[in-house]
Amino acid sequence: MSTYVLFLLLGLGAGSVYALLGLGMVLKYRSTGVVDFAQGASAMWGAYTFLNLRNRGELELPLIWLPHEIKVSSSGLGVWPALVITLVYGTVLGLIIFMLVYRPLLHAAPLTKVCASVGVALFFEAVAVLNFGTTPLSAPPILPSEPITIGSVIVPSDRLYLAGIVVLVAVGLTVVFRFTRFGLATRAGAENETGAALIGISATRIAARNWMIATLLATLSGILITPISSLDPTSYTLFVVPALGAVLIGRFNSFWITAAAGLLLGIVQSELIKLQTVFTWLPQQGLADGVPFVIILVTMTLSARRLGARGATGTLRNPSLGRPTRPVATSLIMFVLGVVVLVALHGSLRAAFMSSIVTMCLAFSLVVLTGYVGQVSLAQMSFAGIGAFVLSHLTQDLGVPFPFSLILSALAVVPIGILIGLPALRVRGVNLAVVTLAAAAAMDALVFSNSSFSGGLGGRKAGSPSIFGLDLGIAEGRAYPRVVFGVLLLVIVTFVGYCVARLRTSATGRMLVAVRSNERAAAAVGIRVAPAKLYVFALSSFIAGIGGALLAYEQGTVSSASFGVQTSLTLLAIAYVAGIGRIAGAVVAGLMFASDGLFVSFLDKTLHIGKYQMIVAGIALAITAIKNPDGVASEVAGEKGLAPRIVRLRDRLLPGRKSARATSSASGSGPVEQARFDKAAGPSPVG
Repeated sequence: MSTYVLFLLLGLGAGSVYALLGLGMVLKYRSTGVVDFAQGASAMWGAYTFLNLRNRGELELPLIWLPHEIKVSSSGLGVWPALVITLVYGTVLGLIIFMLVYRPLLHAAPLTKVCASVGVALFFEAVAVLNFGTTPLSAPPILPSEPITIGSVIVPSDRLYLAGIVVLVAVGLTVVFRFTRFGLATRAGAENETGAALIGISATRIAARNWMIATLLATLSGILITPISSLDPTSYTLFVVPALGAVLIGRFNSFWITAAAGLLLGIVQSELIKLQTVFTWLPQQGLADGVPFVIILVTMTLSARRLGARGATGTLRNPSLGRPTRPVATSLIMFVLGVVVLVALHGSLRAAFMSSIVTMCLAFSLVVLTGYVGQVSLAQMSFAGIGAFVLSHLTQDLGVPFPFSLILSALAVVPIGILIGLPALRVRGVNLAVVTLAAAAAMDALVFSNSSFSGGLGGRKAGSPSIFGLDLGIAEGRAYPRVVFGVLLLVIVTFVGYCVARLRTSATGRMLVAVRSNERAAAAVGIRVAPAKLYVFALSSFIAGIGGALLAYEQGTVSSASFGVQTSLTLLAIAYVAGIGRIAGAVVAGLMFASDGLFVSFLDKTLHIGKYQMIVAGIALAITAIKNPDGVASEVAGEKGLAPRIVRLRDRLLPGRKSARATSSASGSGPVEQARFDKAAGPSPVG
């Protein structure tokens, strides 16, 4: 029994970090409506800054190329000077980030805010990788760590100090926000920003102060956890996932519930580690990281209620949607152009173009789910990973031939997509983003870490596609990469793009857009909103499964590293920057922004800047969210853009009747009114 108590107390360390991060996220949400996915990145940057001051006496700035180290001391600083400087620096940095990124987004749509925070997280993680490397670092104790005896249990005292700090912070925030003028002003702005402005309360000023306090808490949590957990850019950034679980349990509102949930989550993880040694039949990898997220998913599905709306000024606008015309002709022209590019390129650039094609397929899954229906998913690469590993098992273990292996692997992802989509029936917006992120972390910990499924560090072989004895694989002998494999990719991905285009122009597509515009209005005209959401999650996961299987064929050997949580965040980033509401956006995402795609590979080959791709993606995502939520493809599709020229060329090469605009465009009616017309005209798969 004493060992269980020991692990319980040890869990207070990680739980305290989750609680502090969660408290900061509650502050940010209550004052700005932003669920900050970069809170873990702030903790990570604060930890690196503190260690740099301790070891070398240098203050690190989040820059590259330019001088980014300020010499504070000729030798390392002591604990307290380094701590004070880091906390002040983190607070100022938080204010700068708020003014540059989040202040312009105070009245933006939830999807836009989510994407901006993901961009900030990607930027700080990428800068940390370049400036500090990926080797885990450790730090000497900060708090007193002498062992103390509680009954028959000996435990380091720093865990108790950490828990005490969390309790003090939670109590202090509760008192401040309930009884002080500042707290009342924050609550007033959150409940009715317009009314607060009328009585002279500046929501922007209040939000900036709350953001500074929240960043201070994130920096403090990153510093305090370094003696307990080794520091590296990725794991610290992902501390935001369990912190989000605590925030969800506290419903983005309660400080003391969030603090208690964070501590309890750390305790549960620690106890699961103990249980793994007692019950050997339990999974030995990923259980401690995965099970709490499963609990979060179940809790949110069964008991979640929608977050209270904030009384913000202005109107919320989702990214605009494209409307394909003549999808058959466009698909044929794109296929021919793709074949020409494949033949013209050689070596690494041809392989990069193939990677771009696969990324297009993965981005199509986000166009359908996030673009057309407005459902935010941060688990698309997890769906792709399931498809990739199922393909490997089908081809290598069961001998299922192509194309049946491709279709079955994509179908295997559909039940998982529907399962992850179940919370969408009760939560939406940022809540749904959190749930899907938790699902991605759970699959990463429980599924992809299972060596019997993923093959461990070495991965699993995927084999080569073949039809009637004809090898269509990417390599044959010394021939790599083969044009025939690229043509196979073009055939499949072009067909997927064509189906997405037909969905957009169909009655079903218009009903999905109506659900995105206004769920209650859509339900009022007879659209079954719940089946529509599950339908689109199933379709999106199917497309992602196809993309994952194609990625497995392209790589030859598939490993879990290709489908981690960060890859899902990156996919959302490039799809949003390119234009998440348009098929052309998926094409732009694959060609221009994929890390191993054609444009980035060309720049890396000529200018050697490929290692900066993640930094560029993070900055571009934040700028796009602020300046142009419609994405790069919307500019290309403008009157003077490239898309109209391609349309004119297509119409000359393939003359015929031009596609008419929808009745809604001609009459000026909206998606809900058009959906009502479609509903009266006939049945629909989701209507």
